[in-house]
Amino acid sequence: MVLDIAHLRVVPTTRGKADEDNYGLAPEDVAEAMAEDRSKGLVPFFLVPTVGTTSTTAIDPLRALVAVAREQPEHVWVHLDGAYGGAAAVCPEFQHWLDGVEGCDSVCVNTHKWLLVSFDASLLWVKDRRPLIRALALDPEYLKNDFMLSAPNYKDWQVPLGRRFRALKLWFTFRRFGASGLRAHIRHSVALAQRAEQLLEDDRRFRLFVRARMGLVCFSVAFGGRELNEALLRRVNESGKAFLIHSVVDGVHFLRLAVGGLEVDAWHIDNVVRVLASALSELVEEKPLWQQLQRAHLKAASLTDA
Repeated sequence: MVLDIAHLRVVPTTRGKADEDNYGLAPEDVAEAMAEDRSKGLVPFFLVPTVGTTSTTAIDPLRALVAVAREQPEHVWVHLDGAYGGAAAVCPEFQHWLDGVEGCDSVCVNTHKWLLVSFDASLLWVKDRRPLIRALALDPEYLKNDFMLSAPNYKDWQVPLGRRFRALKLWFTFRRFGASGLRAHIRHSVALAQRAEQLLEDDRRFRLFVRARMGLVCFSVAFGGRELNEALLRRVNESGKAFLIHSVVDGVHFLRLAVGGLEVDAWHIDNVVRVLASALSELVEEKPLWQQLQRAHLKAASLTDA
């Protein structure tokens, strides 16, 4: 089945409403959206909460969202998008982010994003495989064989009939690092992201958009608006010394520094902040208006500190 856009309901999020200082999906907003859809003769049947959204690593309140889904007259399939943040569950201290996961119908985690596996490798769990197989099974005569009933046939779990041997690289990675190694990697990434945050704040010309909770730092230049922010992004990326990407949330353009590579250490974090600071200084020198805005901002920051 392919959903057309007209039947895809995007529920807006509000900062701090369901996720402290971030953009989690509020259960009451989902309940209201489902009630509105039902009043129009539509049937809600699929809900996708997220642990670690792409732009800001927002975390949706999973247990409460599952409860909303279970209150509906028809079954609503709840799929947890843990593509990025779900990997953090290897660490006990982050497992509360998945509170309520036992109520989900399916869960997906991309191991190539934060678990050291090369692209691409996604893990999918389903509570009950039968609906999936009923929807996707294909058994023409030329595919029938003696082994079809003796073991799971994963062609019936996905749209394509074939797939690469992704399990091998998963096995090698897990054997190489083990649970303790993967936990150390996740914790190291979070610590480095927090180090980057502190260095950016110490510069006083940058501001954080949201606080880092995973391996992602969201920040922007504190003056000069989107124009300066975009100029900084281009200058840094064109230097070849670092590569950042941006996002826009609530009309705010901000930069995103992702930390997650195996060999990334404190030196890399210190260096990328130096690159950012140097590029910003170069840009400010090129435009009198930005010089004025920088002076005004630093003066205001000094008064606040005093």
